[in-house]
Amino acid sequence: MQEWVPPGVGPTKPSIARVYDYFLGGKDNFEVERRVAEEALKIAPDAREAGRANRAFLRRAVHHMAAEAGIRQFLDLGSGLLTQGNHERRHHRRPR
Repeated sequence: MQEWVPPGVGPTKPSIARVYDYFLGGKDNFEVERRVAEEALKIAPDAREAGRANRAFLRRAVHHMAAEAGIRQFLDLGSGLLTQGNHERRHHRRPR
């Protein structure tokens, strides 16, 4: 199966952002990242669960800031990849 490759992306050089996507169960990764991830799991078997726990913490923290602390604008500094479970539109309304 030929994988689609966006312009400027090298599918033969692993990207840690795409390895993270793989750990999170995402689909935006290539065979090279899957191989790296599987090798990493031999050294750190809980890496997949650590990534998922990290994402869960991020969701809770952002939810708290938006729903409880009244923060309305966020600046997301990341790798530029839309990893699994991120960048989902969720509107939190503060009670009046």
